[in-house]
Amino acid sequence: MIESITISSIATFGTTPEQVNALSLFNFFFGSNGTGKTTLSRVIADETKFPMCSVIWKAGTKLQPLVYNHDFVERNFNQSVELKGVFTLGEKQVDTLTKITTTKSELDALTAKIETLTKGLQGEDGNSGKKGELATLEAGLKDKCWAQKQKHDAKLQGAFEGYRNSSEKFKGKIFQELAANKATLLSLAE
Repeated sequence: MIESITISSIATFGTTPEQVNALSLFNFFFGSNGTGKTTLSRVIADETKFPMCSVIWKAGTKLQPLVYNHDFVERNFNQSVELKGVFTLGEKQVDTLTKITTTKSELDALTAKIETLTKGLQGEDGNSGKKGELATLEAGLKDKCWAQKQKHDAKLQGAFEGYRNSSEKFKGKIFQELAANKATLLSLAE
């Protein structure tokens, strides 16, 4: 049981220490807003946070105080704004709900990033973007390969059997040869 409380230099209390004495087993503090009720309850809940205040316990036996004030409600009861119908009770559950909210925010950020990257890859219409650029470059490369094939067709007649009638197949063969051929490259004249 608390015998007395000394409080000073906090919130509405000045530097001159004020004491609440002759406390009983049950005590009620009431008053107008700003008179120090919550401050007094915070000192009782954890006096170590307030070095200019003290709580004297009967026979020096400190008990575990349980203070029901606004701080208690904030720590132990939570109605989720984002998850309608979800209500948590207790500090651990409030922490869990906070983690859920944080994780949901992270998920939303990752989803937005995926959408942005997908738009960059596929474009707004699904056919442009980086994939569209790649298709355009591949078509240009195919045309250049085919133009070289046409230019040197008479000299390379036996070299590309099966690939001479399709520009797409010819481009594929060029890439296949580029990857597989380890021989020293010679000029056309050589």
